[in-house]
Amino acid sequence: MKYGYSDEEDLNEYELKREIKDPKQRWVIRIIRSMKNYYKKCPYYDIKSGECFIKLNVEDTKCTREGKYEGCPILEAFLAERYEELKKRGKPIPYDFRDLAIM
Repeated sequence: MKYGYSDEEDLNEYELKREIKDPKQRWVIRIIRSMKNYYKKCPYYDIKSGECFIKLNVEDTKCTREGKYEGCPILEAFLAERYEELKKRGKPIPYDFRDLAIM
């Protein structure tokens, strides 16, 4: 006998087993997950000035997310661009965030 209400009953199978088939998107998510092991805030975020190092070439360099990198569209676009760059060069794709700096 079930008591109460569960949100899981409303989710369909797709939402529970959401698999991303795009290799670029899977790689971006894997790199962001590996960032969590090493950093509390985004590594491209300057805590003192509140600026984003990825957006240095743009006029408004302030980070709108205050250093939170989960779901950051700027970071995801940067990593996707980096993925394309590595693929174009024919270099191996790094598995960990720290390996990304070596490439």
